[in-house]
Amino acid sequence: MADVQYVIFRLEDEYYGADIRNIQEIILPKIPTKVPNNPDFIEGVIDYRNKVIPILDLKKRFKLGIGEYTKDTKFIVVQLGDKHIAVVVDEVTEIFRTDTDNIGEPPEMTRIGKDYITGVAHLGERLIILLDLAKVLTVDEQLILESL
Repeated sequence: MADVQYVIFRLEDEYYGADIRNIQEIILPKIPTKVPNNPDFIEGVIDYRNKVIPILDLKKRFKLGIGEYTKDTKFIVVQLGDKHIAVVVDEVTEIFRTDTDNIGEPPEMTRIGKDYITGVAHLGERLIILLDLAKVLTVDEQLILESL
């Protein structure tokens, strides 16, 4: 029974959470520089604190629709080993603190692969799918990003 914190964000009409310990920073979006011959969910690269980091669109990655930047769009910068990536989300809504007893097993049927899901949390009346953002890339995709 431990206390954990999650950053809650929206993709389309669904809400997801990511462990705050894996998140470096939440920043305003920048227009990424396109890099040819990459998977379509890799939007390009941006300069982040004098480092070039890739931008991934989670909606495209999870086949939830086409990413569109609005006034609420944010980039969540994630530590991925010794590298950083940024993921595009429609909106960051809150920081959620909960007890591990409030987190259930990942659902059997989901549009997002269970490899990425760490559990489901209750937030009032809503269920929040908890994602491991460090696992959103396959090993091959990580190798592609290392070449950017």
